[in-house]
Amino acid sequence: MNQFEFFEKFPTEDNAIDFIVETKYKDGYVCPKCGCVHHRIYHQKYNHRYLYCNNCKSEFSALTGTIFEHTHLDLRMWLFAINLVLIARKGISGLQLQRELGMVSYKGAFRMLKLIRYAMGTEAHKDTFEAIVEIDETYVGGKPRKRNGEKKKSKRGRGTSKTPVVGVVERSSGRIYAKVALPNKEGKKLSGKQLLSILDEVCKSNTTVMTDQLSSYGILDGKSDRKYIHIKIDHSMTYSLGDGKHTNTIESCWAILKRGVYGIYHHISARHLQEYVDEFCYRLNHRDVGRAFKHLLGLGIGCVCARA
Repeated sequence: MNQFEFFEKFPTEDNAIDFIVETKYKDGYVCPKCGCVHHRIYHQKYNHRYLYCNNCKSEFSALTGTIFEHTHLDLRMWLFAINLVLIARKGISGLQLQRELGMVSYKGAFRMLKLIRYAMGTEAHKDTFEAIVEIDETYVGGKPRKRNGEKKKSKRGRGTSKTPVVGVVERSSGRIYAKVALPNKEGKKLSGKQLLSILDEVCKSNTTVMTDQLSSYGILDGKSDRKYIHIKIDHSMTYSLGDGKHTNTIESCWAILKRGVYGIYHHISARHLQEYVDEFCYRLNHRDVGRAFKHLLGLGIGCVCARA
């Protein structure tokens, strides 16, 4: 939603609190102490975030177990931040969010973004992709540079020291799932077993899988429990075999991720890369911002272990 729609929907802080609480307690307020239901529970007058149970005479926070639990900021600022993250196709930096919200510290804006990304990463994808999928990998890291006294350039692409990210996109829906492929115990990246495990996380049996000529994808030609149908495209010859046989869909997703890294975030460490990948995947999977707003809020309310 745009800014006019946002402030029309949430003109006051109490409106934002009510929206979050009603999303959390869809079937009515429930006291965590005595289990009392809605009609005996009401908001405290001195602080709208707290609920009071008239049955057991106890008070509890309506934000417990959510990404908003320990915040001292206005919840309307949180909802506005969620909206900004969803409408920023290539991401929004912590400094930009700080300026948009008029926050005093960058640390608060960064923590807010971190928890929003955490919520995005909790979306379930188990066995949801079917029919035709594309799988491909990209590499995220600094631009290869020459070392002192070294004439040879650092390698790009496969064989580079950059961090690989493997993505699977479902052709019919356009939904994408991506995972950072860290080295295994033997120090290998993008092994056949590693790629197969990523496919098994999201794909149903008998799915048609389109790949390039990377040798690790050869594991799909063998006997697999999911019985994948493997189609290979030799990119040294062509980018499409016709009849929809290509991996262009996943490569266009990588283009958006790379533009966000280069233009907005500039540098992402391997340790936190998965959080940023989850953010871009979520935006691509939920292009309807109106529906995505409520869906992401639901995920944030369910993040009972979220801390930053």
